[in-house]
Amino acid sequence: MDHPAEQLRTPVAPTASTGPPRPQELRATAARAAGVLMALVPCTAAKARRILAEVAMDSGTDVRESAEAVLAAQAGQPLAPAVEDALREVLARARTLPGPPAASWSPPEPEVLRRHVNQLRAVRRRALADPGDLSVRGELEEAAYTLCVVMGQRSAHGALLAAEELIALNRLKPGMPARSG
Repeated sequence: MDHPAEQLRTPVAPTASTGPPRPQELRATAARAAGVLMALVPCTAAKARRILAEVAMDSGTDVRESAEAVLAAQAGQPLAPAVEDALREVLARARTLPGPPAASWSPPEPEVLRRHVNQLRAVRRRALADPGDLSVRGELEEAAYTLCVVMGQRSAHGALLAAEELIALNRLKPGMPARSG
């Protein structure tokens, strides 16, 4: 039988002092976790902070623990079951697609669309490699926002999925007939 004290806990980063973590350490942990979430969902920094708060509320922990859980999950470390379940549910809700774009929206040229999607993918990879880099987070937010505007979507996740679908459809279109010589 598992004793409550022996259950998995979200890993806690060691601090230099023996007291509670300082506010700047908490902000740094939350910022790194937000960077990971921005790359995974994808989403804006504000949405990533809301995700951290929802995970904390749903799991009965605080934002620090939910941020540490995101970083631990990225590193492949085990999480407390309640935190892991809350993280999965909140991420699933964050990836729920909004409605279709406005009727006045017209799809972008395929090459423009590919360029924006590739930019977002490249920045997502860099953000996952270094989630604490504020300049990369800024680039990620800008790339996600641009794709939302181009695709007429409110969420970056929905914009990315819609863009990938358009790119795939464009690949399936029949090519121009070959010229006979």
